[in-house]
Amino acid sequence: MNGRNDRIREACWYADRLLIGRHYRAVLGLCSHALAEEGDDPGLHLRRARALLAMHRDAEAAVDVERARAISPGCIDAYVLLAEIALRQKDLRLAERHLKVALRRSPAHPRAGELRLVLTGWYRAAYQIAAGRRVAPIAELVPALKKAA
Repeated sequence: MNGRNDRIREACWYADRLLIGRHYRAVLGLCSHALAEEGDDPGLHLRRARALLAMHRDAEAAVDVERARAISPGCIDAYVLLAEIALRQKDLRLAERHLKVALRRSPAHPRAGELRLVLTGWYRAAYQIAAGRRVAPIAELVPALKKAA
């Protein structure tokens, strides 16, 4: 059992270095091979999901993150990655729900804090657009623009 843990830890170490170097296809191959050889591990699934996200393969990344969450329900990084996927799909409510879970379990998680700021910025921008439309609706702007031209 100890040998398996060492091999998984080594695969995770190499995957982290490859992610830093932006070798996403290599990470995908390494994690897939390690998962086939050693069995399910949430860390390997999350690293593979991170590589898939970088390659814009969001649906496959979501499957890996859900698998990691099923193996280890307390994994905070899984909720953070799910929030990232939801933000990519512009589902702000789902992203907010996943971030709330992550921040409730670990308030000092750095990536969750960054994503919360992104989400807050999107809400602020949407509010400003909505407030701007209440002041000067588009229908009233078009004749004013034609008159100015």
